[in-house]
Amino acid sequence: MADCNQNPVGECSEAEGRDTTANGMASHAEGLQTTANGDASHSEGSGTTAGGGASHAEGYQTQTLADTAHAEGTATFAGGVASHAEGSSSVANGDAAHAEGYLSVANGLASHAEGISSVSNGSASYAGGRETTSNGAASHTEGYQTTANADTSHAEGYQSTTAGDASHAEGYQTLTSAAAAHAEGSQTVAGGGSSHAEGSNTQALALNSHAEGEGNTASGRASHVEGGGVDLLGNPAPNQAIGSSSHAEGIGTEASGDGSHAEGGTVDFTIAPGPRATASFAHAEGQTTVASGTAAHAEGFQTLASGPSAHAEGANTTAGGSFSHAEGIGTSASGVYSHAEGADSIASGQASHAEGESNTASGRASHAEGGAVDSLGNFAPTVASGDSSHTEGIGTAAIGFAAHAEGGTNDVTVAPGPRAIAAFSHAEGQTTTASGTAAHAEGFQTTASGPGTHAEGANTSASGPFSHAEGIGTSANGPYSHAEGADTLAGGQASHAEGSATKAFAASSHAEGENTIVDMVHTGAHIMGQNGTTRFPYSWHLANGLMVGPTLNSAVIEGLTGNLYLDGTVSSPNAADYAEMFETADGLGIDVGYFVTFDDQGCDKIRRANALDDYILGVVSARPAVLADSSDLRWHKLFVTDEWDRIQYQEVEVPEVLDAAGNVLRPAGSKTEPMLNPDWNDALSYVPRSQRPEWVAVGVVGKLLVRDDGTCVPGGYCLPNDEGAATAAAAGYRVMKRTGPNQVRIFVK
Repeated sequence: MADCNQNPVGECSEAEGRDTTANGMASHAEGLQTTANGDASHSEGSGTTAGGGASHAEGYQTQTLADTAHAEGTATFAGGVASHAEGSSSVANGDAAHAEGYLSVANGLASHAEGISSVSNGSASYAGGRETTSNGAASHTEGYQTTANADTSHAEGYQSTTAGDASHAEGYQTLTSAAAAHAEGSQTVAGGGSSHAEGSNTQALALNSHAEGEGNTASGRASHVEGGGVDLLGNPAPNQAIGSSSHAEGIGTEASGDGSHAEGGTVDFTIAPGPRATASFAHAEGQTTVASGTAAHAEGFQTLASGPSAHAEGANTTAGGSFSHAEGIGTSASGVYSHAEGADSIASGQASHAEGESNTASGRASHAEGGAVDSLGNFAPTVASGDSSHTEGIGTAAIGFAAHAEGGTNDVTVAPGPRAIAAFSHAEGQTTTASGTAAHAEGFQTTASGPGTHAEGANTSASGPFSHAEGIGTSANGPYSHAEGADTLAGGQASHAEGSATKAFAASSHAEGENTIVDMVHTGAHIMGQNGTTRFPYSWHLANGLMVGPTLNSAVIEGLTGNLYLDGTVSSPNAADYAEMFETADGLGIDVGYFVTFDDQGCDKIRRANALDDYILGVVSARPAVLADSSDLRWHKLFVTDEWDRIQYQEVEVPEVLDAAGNVLRPAGSKTEPMLNPDWNDALSYVPRSQRPEWVAVGVVGKLLVRDDGTCVPGGYCLPNDEGAATAAAAGYRVMKRTGPNQVRIFVK
């Protein structure tokens, strides 16, 4: 119809409407100003063009360029084979693509774009929402201004971007840059493969990492970070999980070591960070703690665990030694395997232990405890500086190897507590000192300065090797000496002073009593009593001097000679006679109570007397008060004598005596000794005269019991009869008393 301008040009085509043209075979154009160029194409609506075979354009100013394409709506374009564009100004360029909505573009094969200004560039991709772009194959984007750049990735929300294959970005301005990553929330980044970022401003940058919370970063492989946000003052305080398999949570924390864990926080992140676990397998928790040693653990407030496998807890503690432990407040364990606890204590020695307050254990395997302040409030810590030492109490110090100090002091500014200075020494009590090896000081202000010494009591001193001082104010200065009592002095080797104000200056001497003295040259002497000084070595002295005036001795037994010196009376309560030992002529014994005389054949031997004897020696005594010539202690010829029976003496060199350790037990020297008789046979055993029947005790002066024939009368006199018994006589020995039927007491002079 000429006025409608219908143009069915193609074979079997049909044009209807106004200004339509059907150029393709069997094409169909209808509506207003439509064109069907492709075979079997269909164009309808207004201003549409169907350019591809079997394509379909409908609506307003739509266009199909490829076979079987379909464009509908307003100003849409279907340029891909079997593509579909609908809506307004949408473009389907990819084969089998689908674009719908407004200004959407589907460029990828079988892609789908819908919404406003969405673009699907990847094959089989989907872009929906507004101004979204799906660039990766089979990618999916939706929301507003999102981009899915990687294959099979998914971007949704607002301005989210996926750059990793199979990744997922959602929320606000999130980003995934690695395969299988997931970013959600606000401004999060999932940069590691299979990582997950969520929350706000978090970053999961490493493989399999997970970041959540606010402002946090997980940069270690398989790490996890959460929490973050702001500190208590509102300062940004993000957490960081930097090490592989690490975990950071709380406020301002950092887990930078592999397998480390940080949790807790900080009050002001601008001044001090939260807990930090910087070494592998470390754990930091609490407030501003640091675990910098491998497998270390720091917890509490501002603690530091810097040694491998160290543990710090409490407040301001430091565990710096390998496998060390610090707890409490202000403590430090810097030695390997050390342990510090309490307040401000320090364990710096290997395997040391410090506890209490302000104490130090610096020796290997040492132990310090107690400390704090003295009774006046002065700072009085304890110190264990010797290896294997132990100190406790107030102001004590164990300085020597394996030393032990305990106890304390009232005022450490005036006097320290007990001190064990030497190896194996022990000081205890108040202000004691053990400065000798293996020495022991205890009590009040005692000092044990010699090796193996012991001082106890108050103000005592044991300075000689292996000496012992006890009591008050005593001093044991000589080797192996012993001082006890009050203000005594044992100055000689192996000497002993006891009592009050006694002094044993000589070796092996003994002073006891009060104010007695063994002179330095009197070795082996013994004195007792009061206010006296020794006269002889190896002798016994009984002192009885004046408090004001000369020192005196009441009795002395001289060891060298055996002499007895007495300033007084010899008293015998029941025995009354003076007797001497005589040998019998026949070698047999004579019973007590008989008169005896000298034998005619040997004038120095005796026999029983008879009535004819004109000389009577005496009576055999049962219990003499004094017995002479008894030789009870030795053979009477043991020593060399001169013609007057005076013992001869000589100077003898005494060799040095050492113990098994080489210590001098007795120094070399000389001494005076009797000269041994060369006739003495040490193979024979000596039998004292008192135990031999041929020797009898003859009373020669004094009151004696004598046998009688019954005729003696008290007040009368007697002489021996033929049996040696007493019989009445006109003169002779005075009869004092009859004591039995055949016994009287007489006086012999």
